[in-house]
Amino acid sequence: MIDKKRLYLMIGLARFEKKHADGSFRISRYYQRDYTAFALIRNLLLSTIAYILLLGVLMLANMDTFLSRLNAADIRPVIAVLIVSYVIFVGIYSVIAYILARIRYVRMQSDMEEYERALARLGRMYRRGYHEDSGEREKQEEEEE
Repeated sequence: MIDKKRLYLMIGLARFEKKHADGSFRISRYYQRDYTAFALIRNLLLSTIAYILLLGVLMLANMDTFLSRLNAADIRPVIAVLIVSYVIFVGIYSVIAYILARIRYVRMQSDMEEYERALARLGRMYRRGYHEDSGEREKQEEEEE
């Protein structure tokens, strides 16, 4: 006979696995420090690409102004402004990426702890059910003899 509690627990575990297949299980393979470092490296790469694209769009939109200032002025202040704005841009997005990575990791830890508790509870149910079933089988075998 099917135990309803076991069945509901297995359904809940299957739902968790389906819902968190890409997220929690993938993140749980890393240490927190490694996951955060990977998120920061990915952020550095993506924010650099975004900065270059944004800079390119701004230069194209204001090409006349940019070329007139470039010809009239020394190039060093322009480069200094670009470098400072890049550092500020990447710094802000790195702080945001760091905070988000930490939050995701902490949430994953609590989700995985809940999942592992449910798995342990299911294992206890199976062990308890197995011993009860084997005891019932022994009684049935004795009665048949």
